[in-house]
Amino acid sequence: MPEYRICQISDIHITLKKDKTIEGIDVISNFDRILKDMSLFSPDLVVLTGDLCFTKNDKKVYDFVKQKMDNCGFPYLVMAGNHDKSAPLAEAFSYKLTEKGDLYYIKDIEYYRLIFTDSSRHKLSANQLDHLKRDLDTDLQPILFIHHPPAIAGVPFMDRKYPLTNMIGVQSVLARYKGRIPVFCGHYHNERNFSKGNLDIHMAPSTYFQISDKSVHFKAASTTTPGWQSIVLSDHVETEVHTLNLS
Repeated sequence: MPEYRICQISDIHITLKKDKTIEGIDVISNFDRILKDMSLFSPDLVVLTGDLCFTKNDKKVYDFVKQKMDNCGFPYLVMAGNHDKSAPLAEAFSYKLTEKGDLYYIKDIEYYRLIFTDSSRHKLSANQLDHLKRDLDTDLQPILFIHHPPAIAGVPFMDRKYPLTNMIGVQSVLARYKGRIPVFCGHYHNERNFSKGNLDIHMAPSTYFQISDKSVHFKAASTTTPGWQSIVLSDHVETEVHTLNLS
């Protein structure tokens, strides 16, 4: 198949109340620069994997992000993170929720089935797991997008405090697919690539700041450079993380 390019952007944490966050980070400027950087790659799809809002759900943030994404000129999809709420996000972007109120959907392209899940409540609901069982029954290669990594990821603070609470159940459902499943996630504010069972998990960095993978307590990483993840689908899957030069 011809190359299909996806740009994954995660954990943008936009605040409209001040120009910068309490740490002095201009999250809007970071987001703008990421959009400009990824546009050089002419993506076929841009995916925002959750945590659009800074601290909690804010409809004005969804409207702001929608305008930015509409203006970027590329097809895009938006997911909910734990700092978001699915219903107002879906309303802002004119998405349809499942019958149980989850923001879950699929997109089939040549050779691949892209599955977008909703872990905004720190879990995948039973309804979503039922959808997953059905949607994994396909001749296409599934690729999972989820805000939370579906396995312990080696970032002690996040693994201890804010993991996907039903990751064992999620892993069990995904193991029904008799092949490897690439997984693209965020949430941990960390770049990481690792495997668990039949899952090849790729964590994208945040456009806000990165969290230390050395401490069980909350601590920013020594290098907090914002970044995004490039995904190229062809007869195989290639990934690469791109970071901004803030100097």
